[in-house]
Amino acid sequence: MRATGFAAVCTALLLLGGCAGEEKPVVNDAAQLASAAAAGTQKARSSKIALETTAEDGRKVVVTSSGLYEGPNSKFSMVAEVAGEKRDLIFADGVLYYHLSDTQVQEFKTDKEWVKITPDGKDSLSAANGALLTNVVETMDPTRTIDRISKSGKVTKSEQTDVDGTAATRYALDLGGAPAELWLDGEQRPVRVTLGKTTVKYDSWASDVVIIAPPPEAVGDSR
Repeated sequence: MRATGFAAVCTALLLLGGCAGEEKPVVNDAAQLASAAAAGTQKARSSKIALETTAEDGRKVVVTSSGLYEGPNSKFSMVAEVAGEKRDLIFADGVLYYHLSDTQVQEFKTDKEWVKITPDGKDSLSAANGALLTNVVETMDPTRTIDRISKSGKVTKSEQTDVDGTAATRYALDLGGAPAELWLDGEQRPVRVTLGKTTVKYDSWASDVVIIAPPPEAVGDSR
């Protein structure tokens, strides 16, 4: 009984940090997997991100970002390249901000550097990119992926592997009928996530990241 009790306690500790000298266990329960990934993400709190996807209209999207993970208050500083055109964006306080190019400043006849992008906005920028860029933010936020795993995920397969030289455990998942894959490193932090046509990579965990929304006086109307 004592040995069994110790094994159970050690397994729980391994999910959240590890027993010295023991390898990380493979988690086959989606709730435990989500809990372990959430603990690893919350402990590190920040990372660098690289996302690649293809929009429904066929446009290729590549995003490089810094992320600060604070649950519903997560923030991102991004450079998004959509069909070869680069755009600087900030997601903070639940709002997606788009940095206008010099040409766009003249086009919109404004002296503001930034505008807000909304998924259902009627302005030209939101209509063209709002839904796409909002989906990008949601997809690269690991806390949202972890939440989906905890609510509707099922682990269908797991294996030890590596991602770009980093030892990791790969989990094949069923997220309510949508297939996905999640790779966690030895600290239970996401290394890679694939969701449909989208691949997200995470590195430089616990890096120094500061993300601040543009000041109100610098934000204009894109209409």
